[in-house]
Amino acid sequence: MKIPYPDSDVIGGVNWLSKPMVYFGSLGDVWTCAWADDGEMYAVADDTRGIHRNAFSNLAVFKVSGSPPSHTVELVNPMASYGEMCEVQGMDTWKGNGLACVDGVLYLAVSQHSGAYDYPDCVQRVADASIVKSEDHGKTWSAMPELNKPMFDGPRFATPFFVQFGQDYKDAMDDFVYAISCGGAWNNGSYMVLGRVPRNKIASLRAADWEFFQGEDEHGRAKWTADVRKASGVFKNRNYTSMTGVQYVPAVKRFIMPQWAYCDPDADNPWAATVLMLFEAPKPWGPWRHFHTELNWGRASYNPNLPAKWFEEGGKKMWMVSAGDFTMHDQSRADFAYGFTTQKMELRLK
Repeated sequence: MKIPYPDSDVIGGVNWLSKPMVYFGSLGDVWTCAWADDGEMYAVADDTRGIHRNAFSNLAVFKVSGSPPSHTVELVNPMASYGEMCEVQGMDTWKGNGLACVDGVLYLAVSQHSGAYDYPDCVQRVADASIVKSEDHGKTWSAMPELNKPMFDGPRFATPFFVQFGQDYKDAMDDFVYAISCGGAWNNGSYMVLGRVPRNKIASLRAADWEFFQGEDEHGRAKWTADVRKASGVFKNRNYTSMTGVQYVPAVKRFIMPQWAYCDPDADNPWAATVLMLFEAPKPWGPWRHFHTELNWGRASYNPNLPAKWFEEGGKKMWMVSAGDFTMHDQSRADFAYGFTTQKMELRLK
């Protein structure tokens, strides 16, 4: 495959320092993590049966305590109103996307996702994103979005993942909260757009407070528009761009995007293998540079993220969280992969 971005002049690649480890008893995917003000880490999982089958939910919220390999994962809220696992409400099923903690409040992006096989190309479509909030670390949440009345209508900003800036957003680069979204697809899409909201307005949960990156002016300054239809693609890789987030890494003073996609959605088994691609940039909108590609990544692993709580040396060493092979729900199998998965890695600096 061809990577449409130049090589990084900062990071030369990665060394894996451990094998992937699936947390025993966990069943689900995505596992987007946010480091909260209380020192704990919280995660949202989709299509989940919780821990030791204590949930059966389209999406649920968990608390992650400690550090790998001795961390613990416990259910906080099964988010029952969003439906049981694979339950359709409206046209599709509710799923969680990005999660962040800002000034002690958890913010979760939710949207409507199709099924994996609902379209002939095996690309899972996504639309109609909204943001909900919790002021008690996930125990209770603001009102569930009404069907057909989302914050962000349609596919253009359908999978918002908050750009992560350390614990409780304390390392933010300015007075905005940023989120990046794949345009209309969970897997194997083609572009991402970037939005932002003033930090002092995010709690209002109003789409009108958001604006979207629209390129740079002649002086290299970012331009923003209130109309998502006019947003520029901050990242483009046709057919190899999936739902993911961005993490600021102090050790390299760069934003890292762990991208992924299925290697061959047209194969007899479209879910047999994924590719991991790592990119870095000086700003959340780029310019992006590539520093690692891994075909046949893990056991068809997907949805990688890099929790800042588990950074060592400012992120030179870190743990990647991901999920693997959603067709593999049987924990008695030696190759079981569908759960909260951690793997340690080290950046090779130039």
